[in-house]
Amino acid sequence: MIAIGPLNVRLDLLAMMVSLLILYIGFKKIGLSEKDRDAVLGTWFAGFLAWKGSAIVLGLASTGSLALSLYATGGTWSILIAAGVIAFFVYRLSPSLRGYWLFSALFLWFAMTLVVPKYGTLPLLSSSQPLHLYMAALIILLLIATWRWMRTPTLGALLWTGVGAFSIWLIGSIVTGTFELWWVIPFFLLIAVAAYVARPSQKTLQYGLGLIVVLAIINASLPDETPRLEAGSSQTGLNIGQVPPNFELKRTDGTKFNLSELRGERIVVNFWASWCPPCRAEMPDMAKFAREQDDVTIVAVNTTTSERDVADAESFVAPYEDAFEVVYDEEGIVGDAYRIQAMPTTYVLDENGVIVAKQFGAIDHAWLDAQTN
Repeated sequence: MIAIGPLNVRLDLLAMMVSLLILYIGFKKIGLSEKDRDAVLGTWFAGFLAWKGSAIVLGLASTGSLALSLYATGGTWSILIAAGVIAFFVYRLSPSLRGYWLFSALFLWFAMTLVVPKYGTLPLLSSSQPLHLYMAALIILLLIATWRWMRTPTLGALLWTGVGAFSIWLIGSIVTGTFELWWVIPFFLLIAVAAYVARPSQKTLQYGLGLIVVLAIINASLPDETPRLEAGSSQTGLNIGQVPPNFELKRTDGTKFNLSELRGERIVVNFWASWCPPCRAEMPDMAKFAREQDDVTIVAVNTTTSERDVADAESFVAPYEDAFEVVYDEEGIVGDAYRIQAMPTTYVLDENGVIVAKQFGAIDHAWLDAQTN
């Protein structure tokens, strides 16, 4: 996310909207009618509305407040609902337009991948690299291939492009540690169907193997994206791969809490305020996650200098005191040290106190689960 004053804007959604505009103009330039452009790109607007609409409904069920539900993300269920709606509209598309739709899907994926940095070490290779750039490069190759048959799509071309996209996504999930073994089943089923419909040529297989070799050489020659930090390193900062400043603050009962006391545990540091709607919206999911986890501690830092009345913050957070370490930044020193410009802001630290993820804006159970495992 990027913070614009008190407003948090998700970069991936911003990239999606800009990409849709580019696609609309681009399809017009190559002669696609307005009706067909609306049919192809309208699937994404329908999916977006299904995602946000279901998130609001789920948020309303969770918080009981319509105002707070507007900031809910809906988690996995909303994503599945949106995917179902998109699949329905794609099924209704004219077969001649499915090449355009697949091209638009890859273009959106490329843009959203490019603006969300991810780092990891590829299997059998040594150094940690900017995974999002690798994935973006591979998606460009799929875009080029799709462009060649976009106007006259065949079932084989659609299926093999799907196999390529699935492969890139699986590699990304393996490197980032989000891989699930059962995903292999639909992957190989897709390969089997694609091979049955249209077998790949020997030339295609050679290009694929050559690409893997080139990526391996590039990965081995590039330096790591950030310096490695050993436990006890004095290097501090607020970027991923650095150790954030330590702090000592008071709990609600007046006892002192020191962040360094949690060294050796995975930690989530969340900055919040009682007047902040996204903060209020994320609290139930954060509490649910915290109560389910024995090896992750959530430190909820109240930006007390922004509160009208400390009693408001204390009464709001009271139902969650059993789930979090609730502390109060009464002088704003910690907020300044962590450069808090918009709320909520969240940092995830590993056992060595190193930042492994951060987020500007509301988080949910799924995000916490992904970033702490």
